[in-house]
Parts: sequence; C-alpha cells; structure tokens
Amino acid sequence: MTLSDAEKQHKLYNKRDKLVGDIITAYKCFEAYANLGNTGGTANRNQIKAKYYKAYYILKELIEDPTNKDEIVAELFKEVADDEANEFPEAKVRYGDCLYHGKGVDQNFSEALKYFEKAAEDGFKVAMYDAGIMYYNGIGCTKDIEKAKYYLKLAAYGDYEPAIKFCKEHDI
Repeated sequence: MTLSDAEKQHKLYNKRDKLVGDIITAYKCFEAYANLGNTGGTANRNQIKAKYYKAYYILKELIEDPTNKDEIVAELFKEVADDEANEFPEAKVRYGDCLYHGKGVDQNFSEALKYFEKAAEDGFKVAMYDAGIMYYNGIGCTKDIEKAKYYLKLAAYGDYEPAIKFCKEHDI
C-alpha cells in the first residue's frame, strides 16, 4: 500500500461517521514510512506525514497499544510539530498537551505554553483556549490577564464553547 492509499483508507467513513477503511494495513504503511531513514526531500515529507498518522493511530488506540505508547506518541508529535513545513499544525496542540500533562515526556508547562501559542497562531481554538487559561492562572508563565483575555476572546470568537463559557463566567 502506498502512503497515499493509506491516507485514503484513513479517511473512509460510513454514513454514521464510523471509520471503515483498512486501518490495520494503513497503520502498517504509516509505520513503515515513519521508520525510514532520513533521506531528505520528498521522502522526508512522506516520513513526517507518516509519523503524524502513526502517532495519531497510537493515541486514538486504533491499533494495539505498544508498551511505551506515551513516549512514542510524544516523540512523534514533537518531530512533526517542529517540522518547518508545518503540514500538520495540530501536532503542536497534541505535543503541547503531552508536555502539559507529562504524558511521555517530563511535565513542562512553559514549553507546553510555547506549543499552544504556536498552534494558536495556526488557528487552533483549543490551543487559544489553553494558552489563555495558562496566562490567566500563571501556569508556566507569569500571570498576564491581558494575554489571557486576548487568547480567550480569540477562542470565544471562534465559537469554542469552553472559551465562551469561561469568558462569561469571568466577565471577559
């Protein structure tokens, strides 16, 4: 199966929004591409894509869990999040979440905040909300109500329900 075919299998859903593609074969393909040596160019682009999907499948438990699941997921999402091409900006949110909760990596709030802010720049409402909450409470940073309001309002304007609720409850 090619990487393109694996992506197609990943995106096959039925009318009830249930994944019906051949995810086992797709995962094997993602894993094979993710484990290729760094050769640069198109091969590297394919490897980044495969690493994202491999981490996603492990995280969402679409395949049998490896023994060191959290470490693998964190490492893969970090590689994808740090990739300059930024093909999978949601990897920044996912890696920030790993850092925030200490899943697969040492808990590091200030690093988590950096990844949430990068993801917020890419338009991810959950990252805007997370960054806002961290600034509001001074988690991993100096408490900064103005920055908190900025991020929380962005998320609320994007119709992110937890941000809307927080803004109402805190008169923001």
